[in-house]
Parts: sequence; C-alpha cells; structure tokens
Amino acid sequence: MWLDAIILFFSGFLGGILFILFPQLKNKKFDFILVFSGAYLLSITILHILPEVYAQFHQPYKIGVWILAGFFLQMILGSISSGIEHGHVHSQNHAHLHNLRSAPLILLIGLGIHSFLEGTIVAHPVKAAIHNHSGGILLGIVLHKFPAAIALMAVFFYQNQKIYLAVLYLFLFSLSSPLGLIITTYIGNSAILSINTMALLYALVSGSFLQISTTIFFESSPHHQLEWNRILWTLLGALLAVLIELFL
Repeated sequence: MWLDAIILFFSGFLGGILFILFPQLKNKKFDFILVFSGAYLLSITILHILPEVYAQFHQPYKIGVWILAGFFLQMILGSISSGIEHGHVHSQNHAHLHNLRSAPLILLIGLGIHSFLEGTIVAHPVKAAIHNHSGGILLGIVLHKFPAAIALMAVFFYQNQKIYLAVLYLFLFSLSSPLGLIITTYIGNSAILSINTMALLYALVSGSFLQISTTIFFESSPHHQLEWNRILWTLLGALLAVLIELFL
C-alpha cells in the first residue's frame, strides 16, 4: 500500500515540477500522450474494473446506476475544476483563467475529490475479485495524473501565480490520491463497510473513469478529423491494457 501511495503522490508532484522546469511540455506531442492515457484508462476500466464490479456485487443490475452516477458526478467535478483532470488547458480563454485565479481553492476542491476517488480504487476494495492485482489500475492513474498535474501548473502559469503558492497547490493535489488509497485500505481491512458497499464505490469510480477517458478523446480531436497519429496512440494505449490484463 505504501509503495503505491508514494507512486501516486510523485506521479502528480513530479509532473507539476517538470512543467515549472520545462514549460514547453504543453505542446502538440503532449496531446498524443493524453490520447494514449485516455485509451489505456478506458480499456483498463472495461477489461478489469467493470468485470470485477459486476462479478462481485450480488445485484449486478443495480451496478449500472452507480456507474452512471459516477459518470455524471465527474461531469460536475469537471465543471468545478474546469476539466484540468483531462489534461487540457485552453490558454486562449484568458477571462476564464482569470476567474480561476480568484478561486484556487474551489479548483483544488474539484480536483481533490476526483483525485481522492482515484486513490480509493487502487486499494482494490472488491475482495475475492477476478484479478488480485491492481498494478494495471495504478498505471492507468499514473498515466492520467501526470498530465493532469502539468495542466494544473499550466493554469497557474497563465495566471502568473507565485511559485510557492503553485507548488503548495500542487502538493495538496498530489496528496489527495494517496489519502484516498490509505483511508480506503483502512476501511476495507477494518470491515467498516460491507463488500457490497465497497463494490458500489468501485462502480462509482469506474463511471468517473469512463467520463474522463471519453472526454479526452473528444477534446483531443474537437473537429472530428481522422488523424492516423491519434489512432495509433489510441491503439497502443488499448493494447498495453490488454497485455497487462493477459500477462500480469
């Protein structure tokens, strides 16, 4: 658990620090990384998370309600955080970025809740699951959290935030996923919540992952143009998820 928590923390924190050192990270090639991570996250959700949830819950027909709830919950959180968790920053919208400057804590609340929920799923709360590993899920969150941290720091860069404040916000954002992992692991080990309740939490987060990954696809190609580079990166992300599920 502790190693996973450390990985989760630094996947976000290092991403933000790298942007401070190398602001040019937000370029055209960065979009392909987002497409790759979105394809991987979508694939690991379909291949790993959803089968576990449906197999474990005693009333599988009710699971879909919680998946939808997670999907729309993430839409709400995305409106609070301005979609930074998708890894996209629209720097041309200066008025919008100015509004974010006046409420950085609201921005962090939206990102923090989303990031906390990500950490809960790494705890692997569903007992006796089809797969007993969560490495594929952890990798998906790392691939997603790294560009999200870069996007967060890009917002503060466009707002001309003081460096020490930006690093503090980055630290808080990076800490939220490990907290989700640690708290959920404690709850699971202490049997405070039933296995079915934990499965519902798992379903909620899976809906969030579906919303994030599909939004990444839409935002990466706003004009719906066929680009072979994007298709290649999408297939590579999906293929990685398949290989991990087959051989890990």
